[in-house]
Amino acid sequence: MKRFFKLFLQGIVMGFALITAIGGGTIAVLMGIYDDMVFAVADFTKNPKKSISFLGPILLGVFTGVAVLIYPIKLFLEFAPFVATSLFVGLTLGGLYVFKETTHKKSNTLNIILLILGLLLVAGIGVVSWFNSSASTLDIGLVGNIFFLAIIGFFASSALVAPGISGTLFLLSIGYFNYLLDLAKKVLLFEQENWWTNFGLLASFGIGLLIGFFVISKLFKYLLTKHRTATYFTILGWIIGSMVICYFNGDIKNAYLSLEGFEIWTLVFSLLALGVGALISFSLLKFVSKKEENLKLEQNTERGDQNDAVGN
Repeated sequence: MKRFFKLFLQGIVMGFALITAIGGGTIAVLMGIYDDMVFAVADFTKNPKKSISFLGPILLGVFTGVAVLIYPIKLFLEFAPFVATSLFVGLTLGGLYVFKETTHKKSNTLNIILLILGLLLVAGIGVVSWFNSSASTLDIGLVGNIFFLAIIGFFASSALVAPGISGTLFLLSIGYFNYLLDLAKKVLLFEQENWWTNFGLLASFGIGLLIGFFVISKLFKYLLTKHRTATYFTILGWIIGSMVICYFNGDIKNAYLSLEGFEIWTLVFSLLALGVGALISFSLLKFVSKKEENLKLEQNTERGDQNDAVGN
């Protein structure tokens, strides 16, 4: 029950991240459950019971987090976009502490190149989304669009698996975010005109998303098993890139346009929010890390005492 509740709470935090430009995968890394999550998805067909017991509470938490937090977070982002964004970036920045174990003293030329390439890839998505935040379906007919949306869904699933890559920003960058949002709205409100067509288009995107999720999870399982350090340097690049594009993407563009000259208090409160967010996440992770170290030390001491008792 304790494990279920812990995973459920972590799922809520991931749900919070999904609403922002940070992304659920990023938070999974910062909370130390990313590897287990990828392996649980990749091994679902081999050991479904074990995978469900791990993924179930997380997914429940994600849905709960999105449902409960989407409205207040959207209000916060609309009322003070730069302060809210800075708080989210600060929470991510302080969480980079978790990379200490996997990247410390391992920064060779290849790993640095992978980090930079990862950063540029994600930053590029943000730049493209800035200039391309609206689109419509291609003129390739209904069947063509169904297949095309399935392909988009497949690649969009990488945002669910790869930390630092926001699904929202990926869809904004190719001009399909608002289109899919409009489709979902029409389907959920049961608008009679073309309902089945809209449902089919949305379902094809969902199927592509699901297939991609399992395929890409298997790829990441291989990378984490065979090339763990290099993969984590790439992930670090993605996460740093995601912090950059939080301030430069199609979603926040209107906030810049609405500014009336340089606003000093916006800058001050944004910097404060950045610092507070970083301090909160760093302190929490440091506390959890110390607690886990003490627990391991106690367990090792107990094992040593038991071995001494057996020896005597």
